[in-house]
Amino acid sequence: MTSEPNAGTTGQVEAPVEPIASKRYALAVLALAQQHSDAPAWQNALRQIAEFMGDPEVKRVLENSRVGQEPKQRLISAALNDLPVLQLNFARLLVRKNRTGLAGEISATFDRLLEEEQGVTRARATTAVPLSDAEREALAAKLREQTGQDVILETAVDPNLLGGVVVQIGDRLVDASTRAKLTAMRERLVGSL
Repeated sequence: MTSEPNAGTTGQVEAPVEPIASKRYALAVLALAQQHSDAPAWQNALRQIAEFMGDPEVKRVLENSRVGQEPKQRLISAALNDLPVLQLNFARLLVRKNRTGLAGEISATFDRLLEEEQGVTRARATTAVPLSDAEREALAAKLREQTGQDVILETAVDPNLLGGVVVQIGDRLVDASTRAKLTAMRERLVGSL
């Protein structure tokens, strides 16, 4: 998940903002999971709910205003009957509140919140060419050193960078790409004229 730089900025990128509703649901579920000491069970259940509610056929039924609550609830009960009661009730709540379209975002947000709680952070490194295993590990080690947290490093390739790396950690962006350096140099040169 990367953002394109805003016009007129120099290396600064606005971080993607999670929808407030998804985050509220994820925070509520995390609190419940902590209370019952069953975060892994919730994590699995949320993934299962998201996968089911994200299926195009199911989505069409759940988001159809002409289909009443009762048939939707029966569908949820039949399809997700292997879930524990609390998790099944959460799926039913999403149907009742017409929030089934948020299931995937809630699951992803819950995962991120759980990782943060466990001292793990995700970073995304974008480079002009693929990183070797050694380069990837060196970058991950440097990020662990800088953040003081375990880092899950995801990588992407963007040949438009020319060289260097752009790293996004949460809402923080470090643009050490050749393109950013050339842009900064050009601005300094133009500013000195």
